[in-house]
Amino acid sequence: MTMRRFVSLLAFIGCLCLAPIGAIAQDYRDLLQSFRAETLTYDDKRFLQTALAFNGHYDGLLDGDWGPRSQRAMESYAQAEFGSAAEEWHLAFLAFSFIDLFERDGWGMFRMNSFGLSLLYPYTAVVTDPSTEYFVNWRHRFSSLSYSTGINDRQTVQNVHDYTESVHSSSTELYILRRPSLAVTSATRNDGSVLYTRSNFINGLWHTAMLSADRQDVPILNAVAASITVGSSRNISITRDGPLETIVMQTLAIINEQDSASNAPQQSAQVSAPEVARISTGTGFIVSSQGFALTNAHVVQGCVQVTYDGLPASVVSQSEEYDLALLQIPDWSGDVVATFSPAPARLNSDVTVVGFPLSGLLSGLNVTRGAVSSSLGFGGDMSGMQITAPVQPGNSGGPLLAADGEVVGVVVSKLDAQYVADLTGDIPQNVNFAIRGELAKLFLFQNGVEPVLGTSDAPVAPVDIAQIASAYTGFIECRQ
Repeated sequence: MTMRRFVSLLAFIGCLCLAPIGAIAQDYRDLLQSFRAETLTYDDKRFLQTALAFNGHYDGLLDGDWGPRSQRAMESYAQAEFGSAAEEWHLAFLAFSFIDLFERDGWGMFRMNSFGLSLLYPYTAVVTDPSTEYFVNWRHRFSSLSYSTGINDRQTVQNVHDYTESVHSSSTELYILRRPSLAVTSATRNDGSVLYTRSNFINGLWHTAMLSADRQDVPILNAVAASITVGSSRNISITRDGPLETIVMQTLAIINEQDSASNAPQQSAQVSAPEVARISTGTGFIVSSQGFALTNAHVVQGCVQVTYDGLPASVVSQSEEYDLALLQIPDWSGDVVATFSPAPARLNSDVTVVGFPLSGLLSGLNVTRGAVSSSLGFGGDMSGMQITAPVQPGNSGGPLLAADGEVVGVVVSKLDAQYVADLTGDIPQNVNFAIRGELAKLFLFQNGVEPVLGTSDAPVAPVDIAQIASAYTGFIECRQ
């Protein structure tokens, strides 16, 4: 268990090239000193606030401002877990507790561009629920936490807050905050479940986020509520080579030495760090109500474990020639599948790329737009097409959608700008490629999956294309 957490933590902070643990300084006496928040960076403090919130000890803002409330939470955690006042080495185990959740659920800050707010979001453990008249809805797969977000007028928002207030039935005090551009209502029911509603007035409309959770999951709700920020927000992270990372590494070194002494006393005292599993990411999309998904073959090549939105997936078939792969997700429970265009994409027609690019840097589903710039692929390849919609690593395997929202291709690659610049002296821009939709349909037919074909050429609003595609587009992780 300790070594698994060790690997997870190292992967999280990006420390993939490790020195032997024996190279770490051996004077660990500082770890036994009383906890001192002033030695930590802003990101370290914010990371610890998040971990304390998920552990149920902190209910303040995730703002990196370590005040009395944060200190009380840290002391509460130390007393509950170790029966003592907070010491430096306790921070390592607090970090482990959140890393386990981060690894399983993919927690990170999600900037919803059209919504105007950022909040904590479990990228690999999200289930999309049907939208209602006023809200887009989704939920956390491994808890009772659910999200609803919407942009509405003043009267609708007032009704939503009135409803939140009406469900309060416990002996705890109803929380209400009202300011000119902010309204917060948090209600607790007799069974301990919580309904939290927050509305921010942005650009003439009210942007509302509603969270709900059962009693046992209220700490998760509190953490998400505390993370809500207008505009962009930095992701939750540990400072590379910072004070918290040093404490974590020194604590792990002690654990490793103790394990080595008890399990293999005859071995040398210097032990190399375990090899970190290589993880690559990509995009896929659901093409059948039986839980089949399409992606690129290169996305799942050499994988010993594949997940789709956090769910275990198996590779049913691969075609190196077409660079396509068919996955099956046994536990997939959605009801929205991609619709394919019955006709090829036309030159200069509008297209939309949907996927999860640069998952370590960007947050969540990403949507870009462009046009079909060539009916042929790289080097005149007739199986592909060239597009101007921006594509980054991680977009591979995602759907390419026409103006009517139907699939006309599968995103496969971008041109290596540095390679071309070295050859020609000029840097190419927006030169990206997709596999033609006709080949994707043929590949599915060959593997016993009948693609759903569209019946209308009527244009769909870009915002609606993004919303529909988000229900059937998923994040793929490959462990090698």
